[in-house]
Amino acid sequence: MGSPSVITVRGEADLGGIGPLQEAVDRALAHQPHLVFDLAGVSFADSTFLSVLLQTRLSALEQGGSVHLRAPSTSVRHLLEITGALVLFPTVVAEQHRHP
Repeated sequence: MGSPSVITVRGEADLGGIGPLQEAVDRALAHQPHLVFDLAGVSFADSTFLSVLLQTRLSALEQGGSVHLRAPSTSVRHLLEITGALVLFPTVVAEQHRHP
């Protein structure tokens, strides 16, 4: 399996910043079907970001992979809770997926 790809998201995760995030996800999935989103630095997340997370999860699962969340911020956790999507994303602690 190897180490999962880690995608760090900071600031506002909304329509304005989704392009670069989607590009990072596409690059990561091309090399590794297991991803970890580090979300500690997200100050705001909207439905556009949720859509990217859900689509990424489906793509990863189709490749036999997985998507985990590391340190979801209050904003991300709230978004996932109110939409019922929190149960779809296991949360990991930093030590579980640390790169050397």
